[in-house]
Amino acid sequence: MDERLDLAPCGYLELTEELLVLEANTTFCRLLDFKVNGLRGTRFDFLLTRSSRVFFQIYFMPLIRLNGLVEEMYLSLKSNQGADVPVLFNASKRVSEGKTYYDCVLIPLRRRMEYERHIQTAESEARKATDELNRLERSIAAKRKELADLEKMADTRKKQRE
Repeated sequence: MDERLDLAPCGYLELTEELLVLEANTTFCRLLDFKVNGLRGTRFDFLLTRSSRVFFQIYFMPLIRLNGLVEEMYLSLKSNQGADVPVLFNASKRVSEGKTYYDCVLIPLRRRMEYERHIQTAESEARKATDELNRLERSIAAKRKELADLEKMADTRKKQRE
C-alpha cells in the first residue's frame, strides 16, 4: 500500500466481494486497536456493533449494486478492546481482472459526537432560558395589570372623596 494512503488521516479498507478485509491501512488498524495486517481475512461486518451490522446488511449491498458507491453511511465499529468507534463510511465498487472489490474510507466521528453533545446542551439551556424569560414576562404583565388595577382603584377612591 502506498505510504500516503497507509498513514492517511482516515481509515482505508479494501474488501472482497464477500466483504473480507483484503487490506487495511495503519490508521484503520490503530483506530480499532489491531496490529497492522491483523484484520486481513476478517469479515467486515464482524467489526460492526450489532445495530450497525443489521443496518449495513440491509443497505450496503443494494446501494453498492445500484449506484456503485455508498456515501456517508453512519456506522459504529467495535475496537479490539470492545469500545464503540463511530465512523462515517464511504465505499466504491471496483472491478479488476473480473473480480469485484470495494474501496472504503472510514472517517472517525468522535469529535463530531462531542460537538453535537455541546450543541444539544446549548440548545437545551437556550430553551430553559426562553421558558424562564416567558415566565418572567407573564409575571411582569400580571404585576403591571395588578398595578393598573390598584391605580384605577386609587383614582376611583380619590374621585369619591372629592
